[in-house]
Amino acid sequence: MNRTILFIIIILPVVLASGCIHESKLPAIKVVFMHYDIKGHHILKIKKVEPAFITKKEAPTLYPWYNTPFPSIILFAYDWRGGKLQFVTPSTCLPIETEGDNITAYIGFKDPRHVPKKGDGILVIVQVADKRGRVLASDEAMFVWNVTWKP
Repeated sequence: MNRTILFIIIILPVVLASGCIHESKLPAIKVVFMHYDIKGHHILKIKKVEPAFITKKEAPTLYPWYNTPFPSIILFAYDWRGGKLQFVTPSTCLPIETEGDNITAYIGFKDPRHVPKKGDGILVIVQVADKRGRVLASDEAMFVWNVTWKP
């Protein structure tokens, strides 16, 4: 069997399959936090925030601020550039019943133009809100966006 036929039969499908399997990563903010509901008293503490790259399958559902489902745990972030808030991300929500020491959630970006620039300060806010949208518990954390991403 000559080499061209061997290439077409064995190697070409492997190369094409590996190209199809590769999935581009999307920028996001990874938030690890603790939440407990103890007899109606919510305890909430952000443990870690950092840039992350996730697959489209891992991307959270994004809610505009005026359409946030209540009750829920709501996560969102501001880009803090030069002492001014530049944008707010859409909200990411988890069921209010979500409890644990190391809950991981991702905050996504609706538009590539809103992805922070390397060196930007990011203010992350996590809140627990009741069915009327009243905040029952809240925590915030700052970090520096230390990665570069291009669409």
